[in-house]
Amino acid sequence: MQSLSRALTVLAELNREDRAYGVTELAGTVGLHKSTVHRILATFCAHGLADRVDDHRYTARDGLAALRRTTPRRVAPEQGLVELGDRLGRLVVLAKPLPKTGGTVLQVAAVARGSERGALSVERGSERGMLSVEPGHAVSLHRSALGRAYLSALPVEQVTGSPDLLDTLQRIRISGFAHNARPVASLPRMVAVPVRAGDGTCAGALGAELTQQGSVDELRRVVSVLRSGA
Repeated sequence: MQSLSRALTVLAELNREDRAYGVTELAGTVGLHKSTVHRILATFCAHGLADRVDDHRYTARDGLAALRRTTPRRVAPEQGLVELGDRLGRLVVLAKPLPKTGGTVLQVAAVARGSERGALSVERGSERGMLSVEPGHAVSLHRSALGRAYLSALPVEQVTGSPDLLDTLQRIRISGFAHNARPVASLPRMVAVPVRAGDGTCAGALGAELTQQGSVDELRRVVSVLRSGA
């Protein structure tokens, strides 16, 4: 039962605070080798107990409550998100920062799938896989269109990163939207715009799937609709 004990120790530590944890940090805290912790976290992600934020950081998803769930969690989309998805006829995703993380962890808050499309598929190398975007999934701040759109709307002094990232965010501030040319984790190719609260502060990001590679007309149309919904 040693392996189970180790896994439960990592799970308890991962749920201690509402934030992302690095593999090295968790390994040092629970006294296990990094490779052991990495394998445990991969298992948690496969069973919906955790989400990978980037290559080395993980965040708890539903904790021990997920073990009791026999059907997928259903979260009602935000008001108007379904209509937006139907209007565009494609996948629409709303992402929001997790509370108590200072905006450093972004996750999918709601998903709507346009009625004109069925299951979303994407080419992954030589295999054809299915992208499954669900509420609670972690969103990469630096790599995804949703994450970059969100970062671009934060006060400049609050955002740190590589020179390339900061240059990209400045271009997004000028254009008003972000997009990624390839899938990122469970997210497809997307275009995204910031979502602002009533006081003007950034509350998240709203994105939609891009179906035509490099189509400027599609990009403009989707951005226009997203801005009306944001």
